[in-house]
Amino acid sequence: QLLEPAAFTGSSGIPAPVLVTLPDEGLWSSVEQDGQPLSIYGCATWRLLVTFPSNNEALALRIPEFFSSARIYLNGEEIFASGVPGETADTTRHWFRTGVVHLEPRNGSNEILLQVANFGERRGGLSRSLWVGTEQDIQNAYIKSLAMDIVIFGSLLAMGLYHLCLYWIRKKDRSALWFGLFCLIISIRSLLYGERFAFELFPGLPWEVFNRLDHLTFYFGVPVFSAYIMLLFNKDVVRLPFYIYQGLGIIFSLFLFFPPAVFNTTVVWYELITAGYVVYILFIIIKALIKKREGAKTTLVGIGIFLCFGINEILFNMGVINTFNSLSIGLVLFLFTQSVLIAMRFSKAFEDSELLGKSLLNLNRSLRRFIPQEFFMILQKRQIEDIQLGDQVEKNMSIMFSDIRRFTLLAEQLGAAKTFDFLNDYYSRIGDVIRSYGGFVDKYLGDGFIALFPDSPDAALKTAIGIQQVVTNFNTERSEESFPPIDVGIGLNYGTLILGTVGEQHRMDTTVIADSVNLCSRLEGLSKHYGKGIIVPFEFLDLLLDPDVYHWRYLGLIRVQGRKQPVEVAHIYDGLAEQDFNLFHSTKDRFEEALHAYRNGEYEEAMNAFRTLAREVPDDPAVFTFITQIHRLMTSGLAENWDGVDTAEK
Repeated sequence: QLLEPAAFTGSSGIPAPVLVTLPDEGLWSSVEQDGQPLSIYGCATWRLLVTFPSNNEALALRIPEFFSSARIYLNGEEIFASGVPGETADTTRHWFRTGVVHLEPRNGSNEILLQVANFGERRGGLSRSLWVGTEQDIQNAYIKSLAMDIVIFGSLLAMGLYHLCLYWIRKKDRSALWFGLFCLIISIRSLLYGERFAFELFPGLPWEVFNRLDHLTFYFGVPVFSAYIMLLFNKDVVRLPFYIYQGLGIIFSLFLFFPPAVFNTTVVWYELITAGYVVYILFIIIKALIKKREGAKTTLVGIGIFLCFGINEILFNMGVINTFNSLSIGLVLFLFTQSVLIAMRFSKAFEDSELLGKSLLNLNRSLRRFIPQEFFMILQKRQIEDIQLGDQVEKNMSIMFSDIRRFTLLAEQLGAAKTFDFLNDYYSRIGDVIRSYGGFVDKYLGDGFIALFPDSPDAALKTAIGIQQVVTNFNTERSEESFPPIDVGIGLNYGTLILGTVGEQHRMDTTVIADSVNLCSRLEGLSKHYGKGIIVPFEFLDLLLDPDVYHWRYLGLIRVQGRKQPVEVAHIYDGLAEQDFNLFHSTKDRFEEALHAYRNGEYEEAMNAFRTLAREVPDDPAVFTFITQIHRLMTSGLAENWDGVDTAEK
């Protein structure tokens, strides 16, 4: 019954059937009357007669939470109210409120009267005993409890938002998403318990909203946490129980559309199911620990911490030990261990990503040693993965073909391993020369290579001269080790070509295709018969900024293999060893005079001139090539019909 203070005046007392003795915590749902438990719905009145000390020290009453409405009187005057207690559901307005009430007792006996009514919660009465003490002590205890609730809420909220941000940064790992959502759900739930701070923040909301939100955090919180565990130990999880439990959470949440009397009853079944599911989660974690899964040990340590604080909470509430309420702290510490675990996972992920990035960078650098950077730029591609089969671009460029003379004989003398060492040593020397003039090697051809120059023909020619100078210095080093010298033939050309990729989807290569490329290859081959050094078409000389700064001699019209039209070519001997340069340069005029006589049909005069040069410069292959050509014309009877064009030997 709800009894007013006036009901206790007089000597009649309270009728016996109404009077029962309640436990210290004041929950009547655990009390039996006539062998039957009291209903959780109803009302009750507590009356306490107390005499306070007369030391004039300010006193206060610590108010716990009531289930689920209450009113307190001191000596007949109302000093506290939480909602409106009534004897029926219609006359009761539920609300949760805790706090501190200042007491102004009178001398002698004081009456404290407490009215409690519950028609909404699944338990009725007081959650804890009322405390009376000095106002300062009671106020300090309340402030500490409230501060702890706020700190826990803030910690959980910060952890939740932090992990949602982590997920936003790296969506691949969804464990941060589920853990962040769980922290946010528990942070909301923390405001609905303890000092019930949510009721102070939103006093205008109906009690039913808070009550439904309380249940909703339970129906969604555990499934969200289990989703986190499932992702954390996905190799050890059977997904069917998880999906069943999630589905049950959704089904039970639908009961929230019914009155509190309904969903406060159905939640008991979900709690029993959850207890079994928690055992399954523990089984998963222990299984993961046995298999030494990442994070299993940290998770189990966190659960151990939470259980220790939970046991402390139970023993404290039972009065066995004198500590403090610690369940919320244990929960925060457990979630903190999981936050550390996720941070470690993210750190490892970023570390792996960094290592992978470095590996990919090194791989790209390695691949670009096979496919030059300049090729990317010309194709307007940033990365190697951007290149597709059939990519191509048309461009005017200078082309260089180079080849080491008599390489087969050299390779036979060196053997396979030393041949590779020799080639790599040679290419490492000329690579810097090519790059210094803006060129790049398109392809290595064993003892030769193809190089391309996007800039003017002067860059290609200066590179060719530089290569000949490198070969001269290389031969000096080789002679000191008693190795024979090498000769390098170079052909240069300038023209329109197509750069692109050829092959098939699983194997492709870069290449250059054009008539100018084929001609350049033939020009390089002419150096075998017309002199060591550089062979260029006359059109190439015309494209130079100042052809007169270079030293060259005229070789006439030559028909190369694969072309109907003859090519007018020149032999540039800049960059050769000083002895070779002087021989070519000192005989240049007489060489060209002999060639002029040959082309004018003055074969006897030309033959005599070339034979004289052959005795003076026996290392000039062009002299012997023309002697052979003249002899063939004179002996074959073709001299009269000769068109002035020589045909290059294969």
